[in-house]
Amino acid sequence: MRALKLISWLLIVSLVTPGCSAFRSSTQMLSVTTDQADAEIYINGVMAGKGTANMPVKRNQNVQIMAKKPGYVTVQRSVGKSMNVTGVLDIVGGVLILLPLFGLLAPGAYSLDEENVSIMMVKE
Repeated sequence: MRALKLISWLLIVSLVTPGCSAFRSSTQMLSVTTDQADAEIYINGVMAGKGTANMPVKRNQNVQIMAKKPGYVTVQRSVGKSMNVTGVLDIVGGVLILLPLFGLLAPGAYSLDEENVSIMMVKE
């Protein structure tokens, strides 16, 4: 009887609780700096600043960065994403109770590979 009550309780909790990743922010702050204070910084095609830029970006998508300044070579970088600890915990929880696997569909299951990007500009 006690085991049935415990199983019922776990079933109820699993039905109302999606994976932990569903509760994490869908964005992550990306910081980009260049060695040229007036170099234009673009993040995913949007002008984000000159010299330094901070911008929230979706954590489950790759990010494209471009820095340009007249007389200097335009620099392009890409920042990837990886599954984070919360996503791994969703997998572990999904093995025990199926529902946490749905957390893997949420952006919170991932993190950017780099949060702070430094770019050195080279003269043409």
